[in-house]
Amino acid sequence: MDYSPGLRGVVAGETAISTVGMEGTSLRYRGYDAIELTKNSTYEAVASLVINDSLDEADYKKSFSKYYLQISKDKNLNQLLEEVKEKLSPMDVIRTVVSYMGELTTLMKKKLDNIDKVELTARINATVCYIIASYHKDDCDELDDHYLVASSMLPNNANKEKVEALDDMLILYAEHGFNASTFAARVTASTRSDLTSAIVSGIGTLKGELHGGANEEAVKLVNSFNSIEDAEKEIPKMLNEKKKIMGFGHGVYKIQDPRSDVVKKWVETLIESDFSKNRFEIAKKIDEIMTKEKKLFPNVDFYGGLLLSELGFEVDLFTPIFVAGRSVGWSAHCFEQREQDTLIRPAAKYIGIEERE
Repeated sequence: MDYSPGLRGVVAGETAISTVGMEGTSLRYRGYDAIELTKNSTYEAVASLVINDSLDEADYKKSFSKYYLQISKDKNLNQLLEEVKEKLSPMDVIRTVVSYMGELTTLMKKKLDNIDKVELTARINATVCYIIASYHKDDCDELDDHYLVASSMLPNNANKEKVEALDDMLILYAEHGFNASTFAARVTASTRSDLTSAIVSGIGTLKGELHGGANEEAVKLVNSFNSIEDAEKEIPKMLNEKKKIMGFGHGVYKIQDPRSDVVKKWVETLIESDFSKNRFEIAKKIDEIMTKEKKLFPNVDFYGGLLLSELGFEVDLFTPIFVAGRSVGWSAHCFEQREQDTLIRPAAKYIGIEERE
């Protein structure tokens, strides 16, 4: 039996949800180009597409609004939220509170219809967004009718450009094939466990810096330099010392990450302060060096951290926002896995001692 470290290149299942890097560059959700979707669709429409193969956003918006309001009025949940925020990191808070929410009895049905799937997904999505919003000092209770989910995580005074930028970011985060966190969620779902347990599996997996945490490390790297000259001096030194530069290259894309340009353009559009302009120039210089020295392209995480900074989010909220976007992809994969009803149980290559007496 052939062995591939990290299951690289191994076909571990079938999916009708997305294709990643088929031409070395593309990302498609049920056949639609994800980059084009950022131009003419909202996250809610894409969420519906990923879950139910329909761009009709009405049901998703209705369910999200309902659960966001319910959560905001849940005194026990809000008490728990404030208690755990004092002790845990935002990712651990999300994992804990999502787990606390438990499962709707809907999933106990033998067959879920489209509304069931929307309800289950929107409830988790609303929970994550509400938690992220709670970290803002300003109120976030005025939801935009058009960009509902994105606006739920931004202060009421956020301008339209910022809300649209976050909406695009969520669309690009929504789904990405059999990545580590999605696969973890599918493994859990394959046991016929509940959706909440599968989502918590995904959250725990996404927390790792080699997966969702890469955007945090990338922006920390950019912030560690005061000038372009500092980056020109230090990045080659880091490369010579074999240190990993987060935010570059990809395990599936071989030519470029199509999401990166969308994010980079938003950073360029939103930057206003001298500090932000300088930071963007430093990032572009790092990008230039990595292209020249290592032939590596920036992935969505590299400029993604800068965009989230411009939107006013602290670094420790970057990965939670990834959760907010990806929760619909995880849910769709869990539903698909449950419908296939096949337990995921790979073999292992034994490398220990053959026999002992």
